[in-house]
Amino acid sequence: MRLVRVKAPAGKGEEVAQVAFGAGIAQVTTHQQQVRRANGETETKDVIDIETATPKAKVFLDALMAAPYFDVEKYSIAVRQPRAVVSREGPVKLTRPLVEPTIDIFEELWQFSHVTYGFVGRVIIAAMLLAYGMIQSQLLIMLGGLLFLPLLPLLLAMGFGLWTRQWRLAGQGLFAFLAGISLLVAGGVIVALLTDPPMQYNQHNPFIVGLLISVGVGIAAGLATGDDVGRREMIGLAATAQMAILPVWFGVSFVFGFPPLDSTPPAERALAFALNAVTIIIAALCTYALLGMRGESLKSFAAAATRD
Repeated sequence: MRLVRVKAPAGKGEEVAQVAFGAGIAQVTTHQQQVRRANGETETKDVIDIETATPKAKVFLDALMAAPYFDVEKYSIAVRQPRAVVSREGPVKLTRPLVEPTIDIFEELWQFSHVTYGFVGRVIIAAMLLAYGMIQSQLLIMLGGLLFLPLLPLLLAMGFGLWTRQWRLAGQGLFAFLAGISLLVAGGVIVALLTDPPMQYNQHNPFIVGLLISVGVGIAAGLATGDDVGRREMIGLAATAQMAILPVWFGVSFVFGFPPLDSTPPAERALAFALNAVTIIIAALCTYALLGMRGESLKSFAAAATRD
């Protein structure tokens, strides 16, 4: 379910309402507000409030933001997800969870792609827990480190950004992903310097198995981000296990030394890691395409974002 509020220039409320009706929304609420700015200016805005199911909200928002008259400098949109809505539209249709509005996914992936102090702290701490668990072969400690690593949204940001041609989002996702991988390696190095060899964990998925897991993770993650009831945290754990263990393994191995030549060579492991990442990105991209995500509805919004 979604609560959508659109603020449009005075006199444009009717146009927005007609877009909503065209999206299958049965009713809207309209009124006017005075918008005051810090420089002393005031402006009258038409406000359109909508309570509707998630799929209808997607159709409406995509259509509105793709309309030729839509300008993010003149219009504003706020989308909320309520716990419950009681209206003349029955719960069977109102509670349909799929598909989320394109703008919801766009902004959510942007939020996860910022490299902040919190991002750095989470990755370093998780990497150190993961490294210690790998050295001591303690699965529970490894799981503790994997649970809060924010790697999956970064791969999804690249897939979503490439499909919708939001190049800045794709680039930010890549930057944050590379930063995360660097921090994972650093965490492995730090823990290895504070402990003694050997590293007891030395498992490695066969090449084909790793690719098949990555395809499944990419598809499931794309579906989860487009679904109000998607269990994103569990899928994130599966993707993190695919992508986080190897950088930490490299970090520890830089200090302890690499395993004997009869095991999987480091170069082969690194290649498998890169291919798994690309596979998740492509699988997510294809999933977003099948879910009907379209970049046309993001053009005006993204143009404004590039001026930030």
